[in-house]
Amino acid sequence: MMRLLVSADIHLGSPIRSVALRNPDLGDRLKQASRDTFAEIIDLAISEQVDALVLAGDIFDNGYPDLKARAFLISQLARASEAGVPTVLIRGNHDALLDHKAHGDLGPNVHVLHNGAPTVEIGGTAFHGLSFDAAHVAKSFLPDYPRPVPGKRNVGLMHTSLDGAQGHDPYAPCAERDLMAYGYDLWCLGHIHAPFERVDGPVLAVMPGIPQPRHFGERNGGTVTIVSVGEGTPEFERRAIGHLGFSECALDLSACADQQEVLRSLRDTLMSAQVPGRDMAVRLHVTSDRHGTELVTELAAEVLDSIDGVFLDKVKSAPPPRKPGAETDDLVRLMQDELTEDGFRQAALQQLEELRLALPSEIMDELDESGLDALLEEAIAEVSLTLHAGALQ
Repeated sequence: MMRLLVSADIHLGSPIRSVALRNPDLGDRLKQASRDTFAEIIDLAISEQVDALVLAGDIFDNGYPDLKARAFLISQLARASEAGVPTVLIRGNHDALLDHKAHGDLGPNVHVLHNGAPTVEIGGTAFHGLSFDAAHVAKSFLPDYPRPVPGKRNVGLMHTSLDGAQGHDPYAPCAERDLMAYGYDLWCLGHIHAPFERVDGPVLAVMPGIPQPRHFGERNGGTVTIVSVGEGTPEFERRAIGHLGFSECALDLSACADQQEVLRSLRDTLMSAQVPGRDMAVRLHVTSDRHGTELVTELAAEVLDSIDGVFLDKVKSAPPPRKPGAETDDLVRLMQDELTEDGFRQAALQQLEELRLALPSEIMDELDESGLDALLEEAIAEVSLTLHAGALQ
């Protein structure tokens, strides 16, 4: 029996700029959380006495010369090596810093698999993998993988979008059925940040997910996978990991008569978001017809000065439901109808693309096309809130 700790998509050095623009403290905590989580992965590999640590790509976030992040990686892998845990890894589409030609080897007992050395044997198991040599690969890697070694257990590492996943670009796409029929016992996959497993007869494929989520769209991450490979189908166990979580909280302030009551409601809600031993980023969904987003945001920041381990991501406000027929509701309905018009959407998409091109590449994905509906919905909520507040004056 061979036991493996499988992870991927660590994204060391991720700039977290879009979060940092809203909340610099949260941005700093997220950067540190990715490092703390990787150190926790090494701790887990050592304490579980696994036979190998498997990293299926995107250990780094980008190819910029962040040698501090590389030095951290080397020091952590050295801890595993000194404890008798070898590491097998591949380069993902973000991993130019793993290029040993430019930056040197990662140290003893660390095996980077690539076209020139696609296979390494550890404990009677053959590990096979190919690495990205460019930021984007449009074709499947699978035809270039070594054939299974007869008489050995065979484990494959691949960084791939598989058949495609929402929110992920098609990197080294590979049909799942072809992967499972290739003859390996286990596939350790990376690139898709939500964890899942696939079983087909005696074959297991594991996508461990991102161990430390970076934003609310990655809340399904926060795991690694321990796999036992022996006779029959490999067995797996997900393990929760990560130092910072994400929580969305609904808060109805429509009955608050003054700002003191708003403060009390905010304090109760934000204190309930605390999780022992873990930091939390909170997004507040506020219902109110008199307390605007900006004011609630500033009041929440004041409250959080006395609450440890909770960080505010943003406040999203909407007015409470009202009886139909009011002029403000009629205007809101007209705006909502306008959203469905092709001409309006085309113009909005064009403006969105212009804004994207004006942003740094690290945060331009915050305004991708898939987020248009959410942006429009939030804009209408803000207009509606302003109209209702004016009607009350």
